[in-house]
Order: sequence, then structure tokens, then C-alpha cells
Amino acid sequence: MSIRVLLVEDDRDFRESLESFLSDAGLEVCAVGDAAGLAREMTKAPPDVVVLDLNLPGTDGLSAALTMRETSNVGIVVLTGRTEKQDRFQGLAIGVDHYLTKPTDPAELELVIRNLHRRLSGAGSTPAEAREAAPWVFHAKQWVLESPAGIPVKLTGTELQILEPLVSRPGAPVSRTELMRHAGRQDPDETGRGLDLIIFRLRRKVEKACGFALPVVSARGKGYVFAGEVIFRPE
Repeated sequence: MSIRVLLVEDDRDFRESLESFLSDAGLEVCAVGDAAGLAREMTKAPPDVVVLDLNLPGTDGLSAALTMRETSNVGIVVLTGRTEKQDRFQGLAIGVDHYLTKPTDPAELELVIRNLHRRLSGAGSTPAEAREAAPWVFHAKQWVLESPAGIPVKLTGTELQILEPLVSRPGAPVSRTELMRHAGRQDPDETGRGLDLIIFRLRRKVEKACGFALPVVSARGKGYVFAGEVIFRPE
């Protein structure tokens, strides 16, 4: 069975080029240029994976992704020219499965699509369903973060110390100063990249290990927040 891909890209030349490449690679591709076309195709012939640009005319890609995630378990791969960290964090917080920035090798995109489809169509619930059905679990004594699908991710000491204040107060922003102090580190420049780098690497590690985007997102001007459901187990 072929993988149904809906490509949403407003640049006509790039859209047609990418559509041609993915079709030649054996994927079943439908391409549209805006969110209205996306909504129409989602109703008419729901795809397995949506490849979504963010800079769309009319409704932007992040808003479209949020609508999809609220109503569907479709796989979402963002492919955008937006390289700002905040855009990536916002997309992952919404629940997109992958965030790729242009220029991207089309062959890499094909692999991302195929791997995502395999994960979504595997036995058991999809990642989106698992997010709704089960929380994350933080095992402090074992130094383990357990994904909603029950996959354990072993943490380093620094990762444990950074996550602990976040998971103990889910939904509440924790300041950069408090996070670094809890980790026993000095970060004299509150706008520096020390903490950002730790969290970036932790997100990448968790997603690679269990296939879930870690819901630790930036709270602008405040710090970071764990924006998901989590059970904190100190023992």
C-alpha cells in the first residue's frame, strides 16, 4: 500500500519539484498551495502524512497544524524556511512530528516520511493517541523519563536536575536562573545558550529514543515550561 502524502507549499516551482521527486520515489502525493486546499483535501481524502510549509497565504502553517492536531492523528512534517528556535519549539509544542528547515535534501524528507508512516501504522496506538491516553512519567530515583508509550529514556545527572523542577510543576514556567541553580551550574548571562543547548540536546535525545517530542517549551521572557501531562515519582 502506498503512503498518501499531502504537500502544502505556496512556492509553485518548489512544490512541483518536490511533488515530482516524492512521486518518483513511490509515494502517492497530492500538492496544494494554501491552508484552504489543505482543509479541503483533509476532508476529501485524508492523507497518511502532511508535509507543511509555515509561510502560507491566509491561514499560516502553525495555525493549520494546530487545527489538524486537534482533529486528527495524521503525521505532520513541517518543512519551512523559518529557522528561529521559537518557531521550532512552538511547532513541537503543538504536536508536529518533525520540524525540518529548508534547504532539505528531498531524499532525507522521503526517509522522514517513510519512518513516520511506519511508526504511525505500527501495532498499538499512534503517538498522538498515546499522548492522549497516557502521561509522561518521571522516575527521579531511577534517573528515567518514561514516554507516553512506556519507553524509558535514561537521563544524565544534568538532564535529571533540569527536568525535575519542570515536571514537578507542569504547566508553570520555571525561570532560567532557577533551572541552572537546580543543576548546580553558573549561567551569568541569562540570555546565554548554556541552558538552551542542554534542553535542545535533551529534546533530540528523547525524540530519537522514543519517537515523541519532549513537551518542554520556551516561556518567552520567563524560562521554560513542561507543557504536557506528567506523573512525578520521586521514589
